[in-house]
Amino acid sequence: MNKTNVVLSMILMLCLVVSVFVGSVSFSDVSTMQSYTIMLDVRLPRVLMAIFLGASLSMSGAVFQIILKNPMVDSFTLGMANGAVLGSALTVITVIPVIFAPIMSIICGLLTMVLVLIIARRLDLSYRPETLIITGVLLGSLLSGILYLIILVNPEDTQNISRYMFGSLSGVNYYQVAVVMVLTFIAFILLIRYGRQLDLLKLGDIRAHALGVNVSKIRPMLLMTAAVPPLVALGYTGIIALVGIIVPQVIMYLKPMPFIPLLKRSILVGAIYVLIVDTLGRTLFAPVSIPTGVMVMLSAVPIFIYLLYQRTLSTKK
Repeated sequence: MNKTNVVLSMILMLCLVVSVFVGSVSFSDVSTMQSYTIMLDVRLPRVLMAIFLGASLSMSGAVFQIILKNPMVDSFTLGMANGAVLGSALTVITVIPVIFAPIMSIICGLLTMVLVLIIARRLDLSYRPETLIITGVLLGSLLSGILYLIILVNPEDTQNISRYMFGSLSGVNYYQVAVVMVLTFIAFILLIRYGRQLDLLKLGDIRAHALGVNVSKIRPMLLMTAAVPPLVALGYTGIIALVGIIVPQVIMYLKPMPFIPLLKRSILVGAIYVLIVDTLGRTLFAPVSIPTGVMVMLSAVPIFIYLLYQRTLSTKK
């Protein structure tokens, strides 16, 4: 394993241990049994979800940016996150059992992505970055508006639905963690298998096809493979945006690399990033807990602006 990845893995393990032991409750104020309950039943599943959520979001962002040839796309800018959250919210207000929330998240998220691509295609045959992003953000805003309306007409479910809008890891359980973990691992194995094809896609569709890549088949298959884990995760946690953009772009800004090393590095950095942000959110102003989605926005937007600024400078040179 790469030395940097080894160091990142050690940092991740250290953050995991620290995060389990810190929180709004001091273990000196509770019994030993209560301490174990807090650590194993409340904090540990939340910590594990933060790790796999960050890994899945960063992994999908790296894939989307290569396949769609756009450095600023992820599940949020394509509107998929809003679609996934709306799908989960529907299980709260309808007769659909909550256990089907992951399936509803996948269906609504993928439908949103397809709709964004169709609209962008009609507006701009070349899929220019600004067209794709504007379409995704606008459609995502529309879905958020629908979510607001759902809250207004179902005030008794406001608390359950509103957590989806701000993105929170509170209340996650081991079943949800296991689902996201398995899906993320399967997607990772499949994406590693097609690493060479993804590197060739960077050269353009024509050259990739000439080198043996079935572009029309590979593109939708890998898009769906990369999309499913974060859609399910966001269906459990709510909207947590920009992780899929920031992490791969920061890595590539510091050191450009082929797809497979980028994928591994993105997974580790994404897991560390979301875990640290979530831990800070629930400890900085304890006992008040800041939603993870809000913490990510507060930390990611300055980085996002910096990347855009650097990109503008590089185009002027």
